[in-house]
Amino acid sequence: MLIYIKRFLKKTISVFREKVVNANKNNYFDPPAIWIESIFKETNINVVQVGSNDGVSGDPLYKLLKKNVGWEALFIEPVPYLFEKLKANYENQPRFKFENVAINNGSYQTFYSVKNSAKLEIPNLPKWYDQLGSFYRENITKHLNGILEPYIIESRIKGFNLPDILKINKVKSIDLIHIDAEGYDWVILSQLNLNQFSPKAILFEHKHLKIEEKQKSLKYLNQHNYTIFELGCDFIGIKMNSEIERHCLAYLHSTDEAN
Repeated sequence: MLIYIKRFLKKTISVFREKVVNANKNNYFDPPAIWIESIFKETNINVVQVGSNDGVSGDPLYKLLKKNVGWEALFIEPVPYLFEKLKANYENQPRFKFENVAINNGSYQTFYSVKNSAKLEIPNLPKWYDQLGSFYRENITKHLNGILEPYIIESRIKGFNLPDILKINKVKSIDLIHIDAEGYDWVILSQLNLNQFSPKAILFEHKHLKIEEKQKSLKYLNQHNYTIFELGCDFIGIKMNSEIERHCLAYLHSTDEAN
Protein backbone atom coordinates (compact mmCIF):
# COMPACT_ATOMS: atom_id res chain seq x y z
CA MET A 1 0.00 0.00 0.00
CA LEU A 2 1.77 3.14 1.16
CA ILE A 3 5.33 3.18 -0.04
CA TYR A 4 6.64 4.81 3.11
CA ILE A 5 9.29 2.17 3.78
CA LYS A 6 9.82 2.10 7.52
CA ARG A 7 12.55 -0.51 7.37
CA PHE A 8 14.87 2.03 5.75
CA LEU A 9 14.39 4.73 8.40
CA LYS A 10 16.86 3.44 10.99
CA LYS A 11 19.37 2.76 8.24
CA THR A 12 18.86 6.24 6.84
CA ILE A 13 19.46 7.84 10.22
CA SER A 14 22.60 5.80 10.89
CA VAL A 15 23.99 6.38 7.40
CA PHE A 16 23.68 10.14 7.55
CA ARG A 17 24.37 10.77 11.24
CA GLU A 18 28.14 11.09 10.83
CA LYS A 19 27.81 13.10 7.64
CA VAL A 20 25.26 15.44 9.25
CA VAL A 21 27.47 16.01 12.30
CA ASN A 22 30.48 16.78 10.10
CA ALA A 23 28.37 18.97 7.83
CA ASN A 24 26.95 20.94 10.74
CA LYS A 25 30.49 21.62 11.97
CA ASN A 26 31.09 23.32 8.65
CA ASN A 27 27.62 24.90 8.66
CA TYR A 28 27.17 23.73 5.08
CA PHE A 29 24.61 20.96 4.51
CA ASP A 30 21.58 19.84 6.45
CA PRO A 31 20.09 16.33 5.93
CA PRO A 32 17.81 17.03 2.90
CA ALA A 33 20.70 18.77 1.16
CA ILE A 34 22.91 15.73 1.70
CA TRP A 35 20.29 13.54 0.02
CA ILE A 36 19.80 15.92 -2.87
CA GLU A 37 23.53 16.23 -3.50
CA SER A 38 23.81 12.42 -3.42
CA ILE A 39 20.90 12.00 -5.85
CA PHE A 40 21.72 14.63 -8.47
CA LYS A 41 24.97 14.30 -10.33
CA GLU A 42 23.78 16.13 -13.43
CA THR A 43 25.32 19.43 -14.50
CA ASN A 44 21.94 20.85 -15.48
CA ILE A 45 18.63 20.28 -13.68
CA ASN A 46 15.35 22.19 -13.35
CA VAL A 47 14.17 23.03 -9.85
CA VAL A 48 10.84 24.38 -8.58
CA GLN A 49 10.58 25.64 -5.02
CA VAL A 50 7.26 26.61 -3.45
CA GLY A 51 7.60 28.60 -0.24
CA SER A 52 11.12 29.92 -0.78
CA ASN A 53 11.18 32.39 2.13
CA ASP A 54 14.36 34.49 1.77
CA GLY A 55 16.14 31.66 -0.06
CA VAL A 56 18.71 31.16 2.69
CA SER A 57 17.19 30.66 6.15
CA GLY A 58 16.76 26.95 6.80
CA ASP A 59 16.87 26.30 3.07
CA PRO A 60 18.35 22.96 1.92
CA LEU A 61 18.77 24.12 -1.69
CA TYR A 62 20.52 27.47 -1.40
CA LYS A 63 24.18 26.40 -1.37
CA LEU A 64 23.54 23.63 -3.88
CA LEU A 65 21.99 26.11 -6.29
CA LYS A 66 24.82 28.57 -5.80
CA LYS A 67 27.41 25.80 -6.21
CA ASN A 68 25.89 24.19 -9.32
CA VAL A 69 25.79 27.01 -11.84
CA GLY A 70 23.97 24.90 -14.43
CA TRP A 71 20.94 24.38 -12.18
CA GLU A 72 17.93 26.53 -13.04
CA ALA A 73 15.10 27.32 -10.62
CA LEU A 74 11.67 28.85 -10.26
CA PHE A 75 11.16 30.33 -6.79
CA ILE A 76 7.66 31.02 -5.43
CA GLU A 77 7.24 33.17 -2.30
CA PRO A 78 4.08 35.12 -1.31
CA VAL A 79 5.41 37.44 1.47
CA PRO A 80 6.63 40.69 -0.15
CA TYR A 81 9.53 41.58 2.17
CA LEU A 82 10.82 38.00 2.10
CA PHE A 83 10.44 37.97 -1.68
CA GLU A 84 12.72 41.00 -1.97
CA LYS A 85 15.33 39.29 0.22
CA LEU A 86 14.97 36.16 -1.90
CA LYS A 87 15.79 38.00 -5.12
CA ALA A 88 18.72 39.79 -3.47
CA ASN A 89 20.16 36.56 -2.10
CA TYR A 90 20.08 34.96 -5.53
CA GLU A 91 21.31 38.16 -7.19
CA ASN A 92 18.62 38.04 -9.89
CA GLN A 93 20.72 35.69 -12.01
CA PRO A 94 19.20 34.84 -15.43
CA ARG A 95 18.99 31.13 -14.57
CA PHE A 96 16.52 31.94 -11.80
CA LYS A 97 12.86 32.98 -12.05
CA PHE A 98 10.83 34.51 -9.22
CA GLU A 99 7.09 34.67 -8.52
CA ASN A 100 5.69 36.76 -5.66
CA VAL A 101 2.47 34.75 -5.39
CA ALA A 102 0.79 32.16 -3.19
CA ILE A 103 -0.29 28.79 -4.50
CA ASN A 104 -3.89 27.76 -3.77
CA ASN A 105 -6.84 26.88 -5.98
CA GLY A 106 -6.64 30.18 -7.84
CA SER A 107 -9.07 32.10 -5.61
CA TYR A 108 -8.79 35.06 -3.25
CA GLN A 109 -7.85 33.85 0.21
CA THR A 110 -6.59 35.28 3.51
CA PHE A 111 -2.87 34.70 4.00
CA TYR A 112 -1.17 35.06 7.38
CA SER A 113 2.44 36.15 7.85
CA VAL A 114 4.62 37.71 10.55
CA LYS A 115 5.69 41.36 10.50
CA ASN A 116 9.36 41.99 9.87
CA SER A 117 9.36 44.29 12.92
CA ALA A 118 8.68 41.38 15.29
CA LYS A 119 12.42 40.65 15.45
CA LEU A 120 13.15 44.24 16.48
CA GLU A 121 10.72 44.11 19.39
CA ILE A 122 11.52 40.52 20.42
CA PRO A 123 15.26 40.18 19.67
CA ASN A 124 15.53 36.58 20.86
CA LEU A 125 13.10 35.20 18.30
CA PRO A 126 14.42 32.10 16.52
CA LYS A 127 15.67 32.51 12.96
CA TRP A 128 12.64 30.71 11.57
CA TYR A 129 10.03 33.12 12.95
CA ASP A 130 9.47 34.67 9.51
CA GLN A 131 9.13 31.25 7.82
CA LEU A 132 5.63 30.72 9.24
CA GLY A 133 3.57 32.36 6.48
CA SER A 134 0.50 30.22 5.93
CA PHE A 135 -3.15 30.09 4.91
CA TYR A 136 -3.70 28.67 8.40
CA ARG A 137 -3.44 31.24 11.20
CA GLU A 138 -3.00 28.52 13.83
CA ASN A 139 0.25 27.46 12.20
CA ILE A 140 1.68 30.75 13.50
CA THR A 141 -0.07 31.09 16.84
CA LYS A 142 0.79 27.56 18.00
CA HIS A 143 4.50 28.41 17.93
CA LEU A 144 6.41 30.14 20.75
CA ASN A 145 3.44 30.13 23.12
CA GLY A 146 1.53 32.53 20.90
CA ILE A 147 3.87 35.51 21.29
CA LEU A 148 3.69 36.22 17.57
CA GLU A 149 -0.07 36.88 17.69
CA PRO A 150 0.26 40.72 17.79
CA TYR A 151 2.59 40.64 14.80
CA ILE A 152 0.42 38.63 12.43
CA ILE A 153 -0.44 40.34 9.14
CA GLU A 154 -3.64 39.33 7.37
CA SER A 155 -3.51 39.82 3.63
CA ARG A 156 -6.31 39.12 1.19
CA ILE A 157 -4.45 37.81 -1.81
CA LYS A 158 -5.25 36.39 -5.20
CA GLY A 159 -3.72 32.95 -5.38
CA PHE A 160 -2.72 30.91 -8.39
CA ASN A 161 -2.82 27.20 -8.87
CA LEU A 162 0.46 25.44 -9.52
CA PRO A 163 -0.22 24.41 -13.14
CA ASP A 164 -0.92 28.03 -14.12
CA ILE A 165 2.31 29.32 -12.54
CA LEU A 166 4.29 26.59 -14.26
CA LYS A 167 2.66 27.48 -17.58
CA ILE A 168 3.28 31.22 -17.11
CA ASN A 169 6.95 30.50 -16.50
CA LYS A 170 7.16 28.03 -19.39
CA VAL A 171 8.32 25.19 -17.17
CA LYS A 172 8.58 22.17 -19.45
CA SER A 173 10.29 19.75 -17.08
CA ILE A 174 10.99 19.40 -13.35
CA ASP A 175 13.82 17.34 -11.91
CA LEU A 176 13.42 18.45 -8.30
CA ILE A 177 10.51 20.13 -6.54
CA HIS A 178 10.69 21.40 -2.96
CA ILE A 179 7.50 22.40 -1.14
CA ASP A 180 7.56 24.17 2.23
CA ALA A 181 4.14 25.72 2.70
CA GLU A 182 3.33 25.49 6.41
CA GLY A 183 0.47 23.01 6.25
CA TYR A 184 -0.57 23.63 2.64
CA ASP A 185 1.98 21.18 1.30
CA TRP A 186 -0.45 18.41 0.35
CA VAL A 187 -2.77 20.87 -1.43
CA ILE A 188 0.16 22.04 -3.55
CA LEU A 189 1.57 18.57 -4.12
CA SER A 190 -1.86 17.35 -5.26
CA GLN A 191 -1.80 20.01 -8.01
CA LEU A 192 1.42 18.65 -9.48
CA ASN A 193 0.47 16.51 -12.47
CA LEU A 194 2.80 13.54 -12.13
CA ASN A 195 1.69 12.22 -15.50
CA GLN A 196 2.91 15.41 -17.16
CA PHE A 197 5.90 16.05 -14.87
CA SER A 198 7.95 13.27 -13.35
CA PRO A 199 10.49 14.81 -10.94
CA LYS A 200 13.33 12.55 -9.93
CA ALA A 201 12.96 13.82 -6.37
CA ILE A 202 10.11 15.48 -4.46
CA LEU A 203 10.90 17.09 -1.09
CA PHE A 204 8.05 18.41 1.04
CA GLU A 205 7.37 19.28 4.66
CA HIS A 206 4.97 17.02 6.54
CA LYS A 207 5.20 18.56 10.02
CA HIS A 208 1.98 20.58 9.78
CA LEU A 209 -0.04 18.07 7.76
CA LYS A 210 -3.01 16.28 9.25
CA ILE A 211 -2.79 12.48 9.40
CA GLU A 212 -5.17 12.06 6.47
CA GLU A 213 -3.16 14.57 4.42
CA LYS A 214 0.04 12.65 5.08
CA GLN A 215 -1.71 9.46 4.00
CA LYS A 216 -3.02 11.10 0.83
CA SER A 217 0.40 12.50 -0.07
CA LEU A 218 2.12 9.15 0.43
CA LYS A 219 -0.57 7.31 -1.50
CA TYR A 220 -0.36 9.82 -4.35
CA LEU A 221 3.38 9.36 -4.66
CA ASN A 222 3.05 5.60 -4.28
CA GLN A 223 0.65 5.51 -7.22
CA HIS A 224 3.32 7.20 -9.34
CA ASN A 225 6.16 4.89 -8.31
CA TYR A 226 8.02 6.96 -5.73
CA THR A 227 9.98 5.53 -2.82
CA ILE A 228 9.58 7.75 0.21
CA PHE A 229 11.95 8.39 3.10
CA GLU A 230 11.42 10.53 6.18
CA LEU A 231 14.03 13.21 6.86
CA GLY A 232 12.99 14.88 10.10
CA CYS A 233 10.10 17.23 9.28
CA ASP A 234 10.28 16.39 5.57
CA PHE A 235 9.48 13.51 3.26
CA ILE A 236 11.60 12.95 0.19
CA GLY A 237 10.16 10.90 -2.66
CA ILE A 238 12.58 9.30 -5.11
CA LYS A 239 11.30 8.03 -8.44
CA MET A 240 11.24 4.21 -8.44
CA ASN A 241 12.94 2.12 -11.10
CA SER A 242 15.18 5.02 -12.01
CA GLU A 243 18.93 5.27 -12.08
CA ILE A 244 18.71 7.83 -9.29
CA GLU A 245 16.82 5.51 -6.95
CA ARG A 246 19.23 2.66 -7.63
CA HIS A 247 22.16 4.97 -6.99
CA CYS A 248 20.62 6.24 -3.74
CA LEU A 249 19.84 2.77 -2.39
CA ALA A 250 23.26 1.49 -3.43
CA TYR A 251 24.80 4.44 -1.62
CA LEU A 252 22.82 3.63 1.52
CA HIS A 253 23.84 0.00 1.31
CA SER A 254 27.54 0.67 0.76
CA THR A 255 27.72 3.28 3.53
CA ASP A 256 25.85 1.00 5.92
CA GLU A 257 28.35 -1.81 5.23
CA ALA A 258 31.25 0.55 5.83
CA ASN A 259 29.84 1.34 9.25
